[in-house]
Amino acid sequence: MASQQFLETQCHEFDAYLNFDEYGLKPYYGLTTFRKEHDWVNNGKPSTTFEFDGREWAAVLDYDDQPILPWSDPSYTLETAYLYRVYVVCMDETYDEKSADTSQRVKGGTFTVYPRWPDMKKRDDETGEISKVNGYMDLGRPYLTVRAQASNIDFAKYVDLTAEAFAAFDVPRRYFSNPHESSTVNDTAVYVRPKRDVSGPIYAADGPIARIHQLLESDRSGYRKHVEDNRERPGDQVTTMVDSERAAKLIRGHKIGKEVKHYYMRNPDNYNPDQFGWHPKLEVSFQTSITDETIYWDREDALDIEQCRRELEEMLMNVLDWAGLDVTGGDEYHEDAYFDPERRKRRSLKLVDCPLPEIESEQENAVMRLWGDMNGSDREVTELLLTDGGEISPKDAAEKTGYSYRTIRRVVDRLEDFVRHTYGKLEVESDSLPRRCSSASYRPRSSSDGRSERRPCRSPKTRLDSRAGRSIGSSGRMRSAFARQTAEAESSSRSGTHQPTEMRPSRSPARRSPVTSNSTMMNSVSAVSGSNSSMPTDRPNGSISRTSSNCRRLA
Repeated sequence: MASQQFLETQCHEFDAYLNFDEYGLKPYYGLTTFRKEHDWVNNGKPSTTFEFDGREWAAVLDYDDQPILPWSDPSYTLETAYLYRVYVVCMDETYDEKSADTSQRVKGGTFTVYPRWPDMKKRDDETGEISKVNGYMDLGRPYLTVRAQASNIDFAKYVDLTAEAFAAFDVPRRYFSNPHESSTVNDTAVYVRPKRDVSGPIYAADGPIARIHQLLESDRSGYRKHVEDNRERPGDQVTTMVDSERAAKLIRGHKIGKEVKHYYMRNPDNYNPDQFGWHPKLEVSFQTSITDETIYWDREDALDIEQCRRELEEMLMNVLDWAGLDVTGGDEYHEDAYFDPERRKRRSLKLVDCPLPEIESEQENAVMRLWGDMNGSDREVTELLLTDGGEISPKDAAEKTGYSYRTIRRVVDRLEDFVRHTYGKLEVESDSLPRRCSSASYRPRSSSDGRSERRPCRSPKTRLDSRAGRSIGSSGRMRSAFARQTAEAESSSRSGTHQPTEMRPSRSPARRSPVTSNSTMMNSVSAVSGSNSSMPTDRPNGSISRTSSNCRRLA
């Protein structure tokens, strides 16, 4: 498989159980000694700072009871079996100056220590009944489990951070240097931050997220779920989940159940467009409840964190690609404290042609007739509204299409049956026009710095107004799915073969582009048993270089 420059994703949520058995319970005894020597009454919880990865971190130690009975082995001399927690937070620009245990810990988290030994017992607090402890890995010898729950930290750095966090409380680093192969991962997520004004095609009513849910719809096995909450703003939270089986149907070789989510942080309108909080996140996360196999921390004979991260990043890059966004980063994205759209890395991620089915509309034939009657300005304004993913003002429509404000107003008057103009905003009437647009295809080409550039394929058949030689919109990136059919119908009409009442589908061998659209203001939740479809094909000869990002239409 060939490699190319890809936008670097940012690691977000993380949850794993890291088992350390090399030194038995020695690190646990070390924490116990520190606890006993500290004056909790007068000094409160012990707190300190340490250096890690070029930054200063704050840390707090705490402990708690648990219903575990002390080990009956003579080597265990303690009368308790406390669990310990170390809270850590990076003291960077997101740090809120609070103690690590009360901080929001934007970059940071919690490390909880559980002692383990063979044949563990617990006592019920109410009845006093003693029973076996279930749900832990009995290795036949004592060891520690450290549950690491944190965010915005590179996955590969968690073991080193664990060692540094406990070293801050006098426990040697070597005790936490080598996780046992039984260590498992519960949750991981990676994200990018597309700008608000270009993210619409991602969450549109028949964009990639919605259409992933439609994949293999006729199948009655497995699990899938789709949620749209557009009450506060278009794309406020649009998510879809696919289990292991469907993950393999989307991208060959994938085995991990995932959630793809477009969402905004709380109260994004409190920010300005030049601030990160104004813009959404696109995130792909591992979902353990819908994944058939266990994900281990580091294991050669099974899925591990490295393979998990690769699948998440491949899924994220493909969703961006299917929506027509640049997978190499740049000005379509907005930076935040941890995500940098100019940070790239050469990788061999697999990009596949979009396998997603189009969402059909019962009004398709009527709209095609309307489309055929539109003039050039009507079509460009309609295309802009369809691909915008939300709302746009007449002034912005004029700026993006190059037409005058007066022309835009005349277009709106002509199209009053399916373009709504209220309170200075234009939007497509949700019950009048199906949201069906396709991304223009792009060809990566190498520039002098080795980065991949995209350029629109300007075939006359894909232009909305082939006679005028105009491409759709100021960006030239998004074009209507009706484009080919309209151009061919006009050509057929000139040759005397056009039938005015029905738009005939193109018989061109070229694959169709992924469908994007304006998102309807709706809330829907569905959990459905899924479906069957043909397997998507990878690039010819295993290459990820693309001459088209188009989506084939599935019958």
